[in-house]
Amino acid sequence: MTPIHEYSTVHQNATVKEAIDSLKKSFFLDEQGNVHGHASLLVVNQNKELVGILTLKSILEALVLVKKENENVFNSYYWLYFLDETYKSAAGIPVKKIMRSRRLVSVKTDNDIMSAVELMVKHKVNSIPVINGAGRLVGILRSKDVFGMINELL
Repeated sequence: MTPIHEYSTVHQNATVKEAIDSLKKSFFLDEQGNVHGHASLLVVNQNKELVGILTLKSILEALVLVKKENENVFNSYYWLYFLDETYKSAAGIPVKKIMRSRRLVSVKTDNDIMSAVELMVKHKVNSIPVINGAGRLVGILRSKDVFGMINELL
């Protein structure tokens, strides 16, 4: 599990651009030149309560949606201009409109790891928020975290 203070969060009223900027801050190069970073952001409300997850896929889907809305003007000759305009249009979309909230599942800190894995598989997600007994968000369990401890599971 990645503790909440080590994971990127964004407010539900933030824009896609603000979310992208926040997500970019999590990326870094290791000594071998490999890129590491988070593939999602935890979305919180004004009380810092978890209300959703914003994934890279959700951000890309927002770009595709804006593209489809403007498809009649799309032309390969204008690709660079169009991509720039698409990004600018998508940049202002509020996070709460594209975050995953309907299917948000979570595990409690006292759940065993296999329960979390079963939920990930059942709900087809790569990360699950971890909630303590008081209902507060304490971290996120990612599929790569589970993969890192797979020897212990088998």
